[in-house]
Amino acid sequence: MRKVAVKAGAVGLLLNFVLFLVKLYIGISSNSLAIYCDAVNNLGDTFACVATLVGFLLMKKLSEIQSKRAQSLCTLLIALLIAVTGAFFVYHGTERLMYPTPVSYLVRYAYLLAATIIVKLLMGVMFRLFNKRADSPVLKALETDCYLDCFVTAAALMSLVLNEIVHFPIDGTFAVIAGICITVSAVKNIIRQGKFLIFNEE
Repeated sequence: MRKVAVKAGAVGLLLNFVLFLVKLYIGISSNSLAIYCDAVNNLGDTFACVATLVGFLLMKKLSEIQSKRAQSLCTLLIALLIAVTGAFFVYHGTERLMYPTPVSYLVRYAYLLAATIIVKLLMGVMFRLFNKRADSPVLKALETDCYLDCFVTAAALMSLVLNEIVHFPIDGTFAVIAGICITVSAVKNIIRQGKFLIFNEE
């Protein structure tokens, strides 16, 4: 189980970081806050894979409960970072709604985003196959996150396309919605990990 989980975490880390770089490039080049927000979401997934690797690598040296606590602590720190990032996007998305700025659309940006959706979908399938061998709730969570990210990126792609059609700051709207979702999810994770670390309960 440990070797399978470590391999899954390593592959997930590499792919998520590549997706982060691609979306960061598109977000900066197009001036799209929505896509930039999606890029940071992938960076959060990268850190989640790091936490997964740390937890499973420490399993050999620590007892089971110590390993779980180490992984939980890493997850808690990442959740705190993600919560701050989500709040950042809510603030700047609101600012973008009040003071809209132009977003540049190029066909290649749409193709690149569509490609990242396919990659994320394949990652979900990969985690499912790894989970069948390891039967780990962590891998199951990573699989579910992949499918959710497909919808997030599809929404970012839609906002990029619609910016060319309608005269409304859709980019800022998506950033606010995504920021709220990211913050709420991170806060829930903070509470869950805090309960585990303090009271030793999931």
